[in-house]
Amino acid sequence: MAAAKNVSDVKLQVRFENGTTASGKAKIQTASISDIKLDATDQQLYDAGSAYAGLTDLTLESIRRVEVSDLTEA
Repeated sequence: MAAAKNVSDVKLQVRFENGTTASGKAKIQTASISDIKLDATDQQLYDAGSAYAGLTDLTLESIRRVEVSDLTEA
């Protein structure tokens, strides 16, 4: 039987490089934005994340879409 995915929550994570650790790896600082519309497109989230990143002097590392989904039997 196939499973169906129903998205119940979407968050936007904007990740920044914030210095380095003692071992030389990049430190990552994450800003999370909640209450995102479930039908927001990837392009809309990317644009919002880019705009948010423009408000800081930190180097943008990545923009993530984080979804929480319920799996049900189809």
